[in-house]
Amino acid sequence: MIELSKIQSIVKDAIEASKEFYVFESGTAIWKDIPNYYDGYVEAVKQKNRIETHAEVGKFPEMLFKHRAPNQSDKENEYIENNYKNTTHPAFVDYLSVVSRGLNDHNWEIIYPEGGNDSEDYKQYVNKEIDVFNSVEGYVKEIVPTLRGIDANGVSTFKLKDVSLVEVDGEMVVDDTNKFEPQPMYYGCESVVAWKWNTYGLFESHERSMVMYGTKQYEIGRVFYFYDNTNIWKVEQVGKFIDHTFNYTLIFKHELGMFPCKKLKGVPKIRKNGEIYYTSRFYYAVDLLDWSLLYSNYLNAQIANVCFPMRWAVGDDCDFTNSEGIQCHDGYFMGEHGKLECPKCHGSGQMPRFSSMGTYLLRGAEGMDKGDTAFSVPMGYVSPSTETLSFTKETAKEYFEQAKSMLHIHTSNSNVKGSEDMTATGMSIDMKAMYAFVLPDSDQTFDIFQFQLDVIGKVRYGKDFEGAKLVYPKSFDFRTDADVLEDIKIAREAKLPTHVISSLVHQYLRNRFYSEQSTNTVSEIIEAADRILTLSNEEIIQRKTLNTVEAWEMVLHDSAFKLVNDLIGEDPNFLRLEIDEQVNRLKERAIATTPKDLAVTRANDFANRVLGQ
Repeated sequence: MIELSKIQSIVKDAIEASKEFYVFESGTAIWKDIPNYYDGYVEAVKQKNRIETHAEVGKFPEMLFKHRAPNQSDKENEYIENNYKNTTHPAFVDYLSVVSRGLNDHNWEIIYPEGGNDSEDYKQYVNKEIDVFNSVEGYVKEIVPTLRGIDANGVSTFKLKDVSLVEVDGEMVVDDTNKFEPQPMYYGCESVVAWKWNTYGLFESHERSMVMYGTKQYEIGRVFYFYDNTNIWKVEQVGKFIDHTFNYTLIFKHELGMFPCKKLKGVPKIRKNGEIYYTSRFYYAVDLLDWSLLYSNYLNAQIANVCFPMRWAVGDDCDFTNSEGIQCHDGYFMGEHGKLECPKCHGSGQMPRFSSMGTYLLRGAEGMDKGDTAFSVPMGYVSPSTETLSFTKETAKEYFEQAKSMLHIHTSNSNVKGSEDMTATGMSIDMKAMYAFVLPDSDQTFDIFQFQLDVIGKVRYGKDFEGAKLVYPKSFDFRTDADVLEDIKIAREAKLPTHVISSLVHQYLRNRFYSEQSTNTVSEIIEAADRILTLSNEEIIQRKTLNTVEAWEMVLHDSAFKLVNDLIGEDPNFLRLEIDEQVNRLKERAIATTPKDLAVTRANDFANRVLGQ
């Protein structure tokens, strides 16, 4: 437990490091720059900001376009900003799909505690009562990979929902007459203003308190939350804005005996001061994506120039004469008031010969120097060469592809046409490289999953409560449905053992029907009931003639989906039954549906088709 005097000292240091950057302007308070709370803080915030350029929709990267190209005009710079388009978002979305493979249901397992009312209540709570995401699993699947990809130095912790305070012995404490309702909480790296590993963390909230500035009150006071292994404090600014005075309130004495805060993590490195700093795996591709995004927007501006070429035409010298009788000379008048621009030609010194309908008017030949014979055509267009467009487009694409390759979004085989051109060695290398990339990231995501399960259980039921335990994924199938079908075909042609083909068929069913809940459930029932699922027709007939396969098993194998649909039609709750009951009903229906002479019929089929007799 950290003493109050120590907490006050930590808050004071944070204020000293940042008060010159958080200033009052025009009725509100704004941040002028990034404070340097501790070694690595500024780097962490800048890392997050750069990744957000490619991860968040609608964010214009001011720093990326701040320093314009050497020959870029003000108009071109303004055009790029007003018509900015982000072309690198797909890289982040694809990155998430790669690193989230481990979260597929068939890759991991959760084991809940058994026995006692707390265990049942815990299972209900972590699966049904998490705000927004419904369950801890939903929270991890839907938001944690995104948070980790953007903000490796952010912190995962918890907060209490609907906290009420009561007075005990003159002190305001949390009402513990009902079970606490802990919820997952995330603090971005910019909010982590003080941090000591496994000891304490001071987090600046987005909340603001009412303080005085001049003679008026404004909602600009700073609010912090302090966590250690025993307590959670709320630190709230009061009084005058410039005095930096704070109230300290102990809002929850959790007494877990553990520091309930965990960094989201990425690739770690140890800084000179011994502290650990994390780099998101996505961040290593950001330089390449920055170049791709920059050139893509340059390309957009270049295309606009080509689409609207400049028109030129032969003109006549301006013959405008002002009220003082002075004639225009090269677009200006020289008089007693100095040099003045001609109002007719606006300083160009020439007047175009276009009619009101845009027709260029040729002048007839009158003497040696008259007429328009000096030019082969009286007007034309000047348009930039498209060579720069092609170069810019290819450069932007090249950087984008290099970034995707670094993130293992596409392997070295991605440009090969047809599986026959893909070498087994190359595919194996790609798979191993992707596995090495995904596994540590997956483990860190499941660390957050396990951490939330542990903390929620201990806060709600006591520090000795043992919550659910996760079995982390150790293998990942990166193949598509078509890849698995090709493997099944090759395995059959090579006459590999039945258990090998069986494993491939199960993989196909899990991949194919994973996102379709009802079909997925039906597939699981059939997998459990049909023991000859993976055999070929010839193998089934052979086994039937040897009396190792029952007739009803052949009916189940041929008509499984129809039989299940019939059972669902008779009982709408069929898919909600326990798996054993579902399998038993399916087998009973197959037996009841089997014709008595099926064995003879299948034996004759075998004789005619396989033995050729």
